[in-house]
Amino acid sequence: MSYLSSHPLLRVKELTLRFGGLYALNKINFEMHSGETLGMIGPNGSGKSSFVNVLTGQFTPLNGEMEFDHQSMLGRNCHQLVEMGLCRTYQSVRVFGNLSVQRNIDIASLLLKKNGLTHEQYNHYLNWLKLRPVLHKLSKDITLFEQRKLELMMRLVLKPKLLMLDEPVGGLATSEVSEMIQLLKELKAYTSIFIIEHTMRVIKELADRVVVLIAGEKIADGPPAEIMTNKRVINEYLGSAHA
Repeated sequence: MSYLSSHPLLRVKELTLRFGGLYALNKINFEMHSGETLGMIGPNGSGKSSFVNVLTGQFTPLNGEMEFDHQSMLGRNCHQLVEMGLCRTYQSVRVFGNLSVQRNIDIASLLLKKNGLTHEQYNHYLNWLKLRPVLHKLSKDITLFEQRKLELMMRLVLKPKLLMLDEPVGGLATSEVSEMIQLLKELKAYTSIFIIEHTMRVIKELADRVVVLIAGEKIADGPPAEIMTNKRVINEYLGSAHA
């Protein structure tokens, strides 16, 4: 784990989101520090994606405070948050299938108004993700694993301070999961990482800390080893196989 700052990079207080009479998030309190890799787990419908959607400007919370890098996030749209250094991916791959890999990267870079990557940084990321051989292929014609790496490249050109990943190994073969885990370990050198995953191997190998959501409420927060032995987490999510 890289050096952790003394002040939180991301802070939410009493964050609440409601759809009709249903609370998707109920008074969530949360902090994350620069240099930290934080995992979030919980069953489907627990509020994980809703949490990311609120933080990235797609949903408006009912109540609560949100700060990123000492600035309020309330009322800011997705593009403004990207400018602040907050980026995300989605459960399903989102690339422009009928455009080349190169063109996808070029389009992503247009979202950044400030200076982008240097030529050296750009080439480093391209080689690190092994995307150079497919640069001129249509994105729909490359493998799912290559598409997921393309998504990472499309976020890295935005120079994120925090990258939020929603199930980054979804749909990958076992060998590809291993390779993605290694890539994400190396990614820690470039940005702080927030990761949602159901594949517990990913959480165990990557996360410095894990937050658990159940029915829109935070029920646990701690190191992976502690979370994996938490009785309530086992009973309500992990099951006896992880005990």
